[in-house]
Amino acid sequence: MTKDTYPIIGLHCAACKQLIEKLVGKLDGVITVQVNYATEKMVVEYDESRVSLAAIKQAVRGAGNYELVSIEDKVTLASPSATKKLSQVEKAAGNDPVTLLKRQEYVQLKKTVSLTGLAAIPFVYIMIRMMLMASGFIPDDHAPWGFIEFGPTAYRLNIFFVFQFLLATPVVFWGGKRFFSGAIRAAKAKSSNMDTLIVLGTFTAWLFSSLVTFTPQLFGEIKVDVFYEAAVFIIFFILLGKLMEARAKNQANDAIKKLFALQAKEASVLREGKEVKVLLEQVVRGDIILVRPGEKIPVDGIILAGESTIDESMVTGESLPVDKKINDLVIGSTINKTGSFRFRAEKVGSDTVLANIIKLVEEAQGTIAPIQKRADKISSLFVPIVIVIAVASFLFWLLLAPRLGWIGADISMLQLAVFITATILIIACPCALGLATPTAVLVGTGRAARQGILIKDATSLENSQKIKTIVFDKTGTLTKGQPEVTDLVWIDGLAEKTVLELAYAVEHKSEHPLSDAIVAYAQARYGFTDNETEYFQGLAGRGVQGKVKGKEVLIGNQKLFQEQNISFTATLVKKSVDWEFQGQTKVFMAIDKKHVATFALADVVKEDAKEAVNKLRGMGIKVVMLTGDNKITARAIAKTLNIDEVIAEVMPAEKSELIKKLQKSNAGLVAMVGDGINDAPALAQADIGIALGTGTDIAIETGNIVLVKGTLDKVVEAIDLSRLTLTVIKQNLFWAFGYNLVAIPVAAGIFYPALGLLLSPVIASAAMAFSSISVVLNSLRLKSLTRKNQLVSNLGFYLVVASFIILAAGLAGKLSGFGHN
Repeated sequence: MTKDTYPIIGLHCAACKQLIEKLVGKLDGVITVQVNYATEKMVVEYDESRVSLAAIKQAVRGAGNYELVSIEDKVTLASPSATKKLSQVEKAAGNDPVTLLKRQEYVQLKKTVSLTGLAAIPFVYIMIRMMLMASGFIPDDHAPWGFIEFGPTAYRLNIFFVFQFLLATPVVFWGGKRFFSGAIRAAKAKSSNMDTLIVLGTFTAWLFSSLVTFTPQLFGEIKVDVFYEAAVFIIFFILLGKLMEARAKNQANDAIKKLFALQAKEASVLREGKEVKVLLEQVVRGDIILVRPGEKIPVDGIILAGESTIDESMVTGESLPVDKKINDLVIGSTINKTGSFRFRAEKVGSDTVLANIIKLVEEAQGTIAPIQKRADKISSLFVPIVIVIAVASFLFWLLLAPRLGWIGADISMLQLAVFITATILIIACPCALGLATPTAVLVGTGRAARQGILIKDATSLENSQKIKTIVFDKTGTLTKGQPEVTDLVWIDGLAEKTVLELAYAVEHKSEHPLSDAIVAYAQARYGFTDNETEYFQGLAGRGVQGKVKGKEVLIGNQKLFQEQNISFTATLVKKSVDWEFQGQTKVFMAIDKKHVATFALADVVKEDAKEAVNKLRGMGIKVVMLTGDNKITARAIAKTLNIDEVIAEVMPAEKSELIKKLQKSNAGLVAMVGDGINDAPALAQADIGIALGTGTDIAIETGNIVLVKGTLDKVVEAIDLSRLTLTVIKQNLFWAFGYNLVAIPVAAGIFYPALGLLLSPVIASAAMAFSSISVVLNSLRLKSLTRKNQLVSNLGFYLVVASFIILAAGLAGKLSGFGHN
């Protein structure tokens, strides 16, 4: 079984996407297929023993002017013979072959738009003339240039109409070639798409106008006019809309391009004792790499010598630089700010953090959200329904409306019926519907990646806004995951420095986490270095002992003191009586069998934990803490963080069962936040698994969302971004449906009998193009949209849309030419 993602060249409508899915999905051996219109990629899972990639490519071609590009094709496309036609600028760009092909397609589209735009300029004069005639400013003359007479016969041609025919025909059949080709292929596949509507609308307008031009006798004495300008402007506006949409989609997809741009191009590697510059692809695991101030770190690795401050914001979303020293991890593509250092390459190529981020973002942007699947079901029926409405409207205005007295005697019934039919077919193209969700997902996941939040699929992005209960693992998630000394008391007559010097001398010989905490505390307070210890012994499960400067030093738990018959000093017991109730662990110290000091140690909560919990509660989310710790410690931490519910003394294997119980209760959609191997089953069981990037690989692999930096404020940001993204998706779907629900009845002539208002095909084509552009532009707002600026940003967007609608409404009647007399 194979599952791969392939770029598709030429994809230009939502219905086209569905046609490709339909044709590829029919192939025996194809398990699943999903096409993303916004990213122009197809994810297909298939059985190689039953269906070949060549057959899948052929099915894609059968849907229209589309081409699936495989790895083998990329190699061919990258050859000198394939790229010789590219401009120097394109060659210098150094992009992959698919990007170059798309750029070529964009350049060709731009050229077509320019030429059709030039051809449309004379029709601007014609439109202005129509508006002036409709307003009564100039006489109503449909033959300003006279006629070509043909001898004694009554046959004659309107010169003005012939001129329009000569201009419009190349625009319709050359400029609109892609639409005719797509419609024909869809018809062969016994389906329909956006091209079908465009071709039916433009060809109907062109054919009717051609009949008026060359066979005027068919219409008798009734004055009829042509609307070549409608056919021309339909093609022009739709092509212009596609051009603007392509540019906007390119901006929406710039997250991946920016991530690629972060990569270093070369590295300074030590080989055979010499420093050599090598390309990034030539770096291998184990290489020793030199990094100087201001340089990008080429790959992931561990510092061997030196220290520095590193800007990791491009990967983790953390704005402040991070101090790094020997044995610390460094991430490829981050920027070295101050010092120089050497590090050993640990992960190279596709194994680096950045490479995995890019892979996750690309995969997420290729997925389809549940809300889009519902929209796709509607849009799959949309084109046939529109064609039925158009045919019904044609018959109504041709046959029934005249009998109702709704059409004046001086107006051609056929001309009006064709005009209305063409307008319906053009206004109803479902492009905006197909773009509504994927463009928002595209921008949302890209923004999340820049903030250090990796969302693995569109479903997780959509569902995160529904979270009602969020469960946090304690150790390493809410807390730092390593003990720290939080307090220290000692007997009178003994200096703190003396206590810590002796404790440091013994504890630095031990590898126990509690020993590490005491050593770190002593170093932070007095900067001790290695001290001579006459002897040292680790006492498993109890503590350590040693001899320093002739003194017997014993550090450990209560059990160790009891074994050694050491009495506890009353004053120290009194000072530390509340520590256990605060969830802290006591470690006792004795010198020459006398209790002289007590350390308080605890797994300290992260600095941002309380603020994150409070924000989540403020968003109406219940916060639960799940831990294997004892109840006293767990409750103490929960009280500090204002957590709603605590589930303590939980074995690792029980965590997923507890998540399941919460899901069955009235907890709503449940998310789990964790970082350890023992959290993986719970992360998988939860509706949304959120893994901290500082945790284990298995937890990261299991989570639906990965927080690269591992800070808890990113949990809030992820949910916030999910809510904003879904808001934008709903706005997009509202406008996409709204355009059609409002525009189709208007185009069908619902206001014509009473108000004389009739939508022009020209306005219809502009509105259709604007609907797609507005959806993409609305999605682009996600790049900077926040809860704080959401209201102002929404108002600005609505104002732009409303202005266009008012302008379109004002021009509708003027351009129709079918006013009441």
